[in-house]
Amino acid sequence: MIKAVIFDLGNVLIEFGWERFFHERGYEGEAFERIADATVRSPWWLELDKGTITKEEAVAHYIESVPEFEEEFLGLYGRIDQMLVRYDYALDWIQELRERGYKIYALSNWSAPAFEGCAEALSFLDDLDGAVLSYQEKVIKPNAQIYKILCERYDINPEEAVFLDDSLPNVIGAHAIGMHAIHFRSYEQGKAELDAMLKK
Repeated sequence: MIKAVIFDLGNVLIEFGWERFFHERGYEGEAFERIADATVRSPWWLELDKGTITKEEAVAHYIESVPEFEEEFLGLYGRIDQMLVRYDYALDWIQELRERGYKIYALSNWSAPAFEGCAEALSFLDDLDGAVLSYQEKVIKPNAQIYKILCERYDINPEEAVFLDDSLPNVIGAHAIGMHAIHFRSYEQGKAELDAMLKK
């Protein structure tokens, strides 16, 4: 019997709209690819999610990779709230599940600058039953340790929990420690699969 629903944040409850963000600033073609490779597709982005480097160190690496976009990189985290925007359905979905008696948690790869810069998008976290963010734990999904941290901290039985994530490796990671898991691809698909699972 499922008692806990665990949500990833980026591209599940909050849009990680990095492609839109850069396109809106006029970056296309080769420029777009070079900026993406220097930032969101770089190992430094993941290290920031792990909390093992500072924002300033990450930006220095971005600039070193593609120096001609230094100005964009220096201003990136001051506009991070434009990249990370809460989906309209998120709060209603959480409220519906809580009214049905489920405990609700968040488990996400998330950096300190994204946490500090997106207070409005993340305001609902205080209303959840718990949350684990990677930068605070110095470990990221799909490492088994971060799932275990969540379960131990909030006394969650993995067999009584379902995890939703847009990343298949992270879904596999949840399965590996005994959780039910759903590969989230859209709200309609994710909600339908969750509702079917909760009826069992």
